[in-house]
Amino acid sequence: MRCFYFLFFIFLFQNTFNAQSLHETLGKAFTSSDSSDYYFKIAKKSIKTKADEGQYYFCKNARCTDYNQFDSAVVYGERAIKLLQRKEDLNSLLTVYLNLNKLYNNQGQYEKAIAYSLKGLKIAEKEKNEAWITEYYINLSVDYHDYESFEKGIDYGKKALLKLKQKKDANVGSLWRANNSIAINFDDWNQPDSALYYHKKALSFFKGSDTLKIPTTFNNIGNTLLKQKKYKEAKRWLTSGLKISEISDKKENIYFFYGRATLYTNLATIESELGNYLQAEKWFSKAHQFALKSNSAEKLRDIYAARAKFHTTTKKYQKAVADLEEYIKIRDSVFDVERDKTFSELEVKYQSEKKENEILQAKAKLFKSETEIKSKNAQFLILSLITIGLIIISLLIYRQQKLKRNQQQQEFELKSAIAKIETQNKLQEQRLQISRDLHDNIGSQLTFIISSVDNVKYAFNINNDKLDGKLSGISDFAKATIIELRDTIWAMNKSEITIEDLESRIHNFVEKAKIAKTEIAFNFNVDDRLKEVKFTSVQGMNIYRTIQEAINNCIKYAEAKSISIEINQTNDTIEIIIQDEGKGFNENEVSFGNGIENMKKRVNDINGQITFNSIIDRGTTIIIRLKK
Repeated sequence: MRCFYFLFFIFLFQNTFNAQSLHETLGKAFTSSDSSDYYFKIAKKSIKTKADEGQYYFCKNARCTDYNQFDSAVVYGERAIKLLQRKEDLNSLLTVYLNLNKLYNNQGQYEKAIAYSLKGLKIAEKEKNEAWITEYYINLSVDYHDYESFEKGIDYGKKALLKLKQKKDANVGSLWRANNSIAINFDDWNQPDSALYYHKKALSFFKGSDTLKIPTTFNNIGNTLLKQKKYKEAKRWLTSGLKISEISDKKENIYFFYGRATLYTNLATIESELGNYLQAEKWFSKAHQFALKSNSAEKLRDIYAARAKFHTTTKKYQKAVADLEEYIKIRDSVFDVERDKTFSELEVKYQSEKKENEILQAKAKLFKSETEIKSKNAQFLILSLITIGLIIISLLIYRQQKLKRNQQQQEFELKSAIAKIETQNKLQEQRLQISRDLHDNIGSQLTFIISSVDNVKYAFNINNDKLDGKLSGISDFAKATIIELRDTIWAMNKSEITIEDLESRIHNFVEKAKIAKTEIAFNFNVDDRLKEVKFTSVQGMNIYRTIQEAINNCIKYAEAKSISIEINQTNDTIEIIIQDEGKGFNENEVSFGNGIENMKKRVNDINGQITFNSIIDRGTTIIIRLKK
């Protein structure tokens, strides 16, 4: 996925260093496989200036990054940043920021990785270097994907794609990586159609033998098809990706190990789903070896999760528990609410600094304009006749007063905007504090309950069916409660919820229902005209909970053959229809329980209307109407 950075660095290296002795020696030190240390020692003796020293540490950082020597790469990178401050060192400086980002990303320290990306982006924006701005947008898209913040990942990927489309001679490699970064975010955000669209768009930039350059795309398409349970089609793409990798990837570095770990994990999962357990175990073993060599938190997390499921399927429960514990350890250390808060703060800080720079530029332009006006008026006064002097002075005073009023108005608007941002930040901090408390206290306790119950089940041979059922019930209830808790945290972390947010959430719920109730046909559609509609977090959560309760009732009581969910626009009204083809009921003979009453209360709380229509042996229709 990230092998481009190595090629990109080589390009910069060849175009930045001249033919002088130091630079030639550094070039040999970087590219040599066996004599690197020898050439670096010679190069160090040739250092004469701060610029030479900066290039020396730049090359040391690049070399250590390429071979994933974390501690050394960080030390050399920080030294290089302090020395590479000249404009002619811009490419080297921005490459170092990318290298440090890559190192921390690989360790799973995403807040530090993103901090380096934002620092590099700020420098690129200050220098108005469009190529580097695009590069950092793509980098941030991948960073946010790895942290599972897919919406931000897609946003940065699309920003990069927009900049590339504005260039007539856009680099093919950059176009491929921008589309690929958007695709992988959609893929792991459970939007396979959008993911395949961007993956195949990325593939379209390479024809014939050129496809040997992009084994990653074959793997990514196979991964998306795997999630759609199209196992045989996915296997064809993944096998092609593996063959291409074996031809094109000769150098065993972190990119090599990362790519192989991904391919073998996906192939192992497919063989497991197809029932080829011996082959699956062989691929899982290879995937684990490559994941360890890549030292990537993301890859290790993926292999432990997939292999825990495989061991559960093959009834190797002790191994399944061991893999699950490793997965939870990595997940909880990397993907938590506290770090999510850090990312939000980094993003807010970046946007605030960007806004401050725009304000300073606006004031500078205003000051320049005032200076020019005063200068012209002074020249005009000197050349003008005394008889019209009073008129000129009067006009000057009038203009100065007008400019002063405009400036005061602009300052007032800026202060209002800043106050609004500060208020929003405080509200967001309160939401994040509450979310963190829920996650840290209740979430961790529920996770402990699940782990304890599962450990009891796997550790002891329980012959009592009633006890086994009770334990399973406790585990299932705790898991369901965690899902409800995550939904609540999701809503609290958003100041507003769009129809697309709701669609994604409902789609995930429906997909899980399909797995649990394979005999029921589900249909879910949203009117395209509603894509831009937004709700408050309270409104969005009430709508989601009401739809969730309605679907649960259909599954539990209706004995339905099919369930349909439609969200449509009628004039200025949003209409949500949940309809099942079930046994129906007589409204006069049935007493509504807490579930129905809760649905009514949720809809009434957001000033909506809900109606229930049921016909015996034909089914039930629930209609929710909301003001758009």
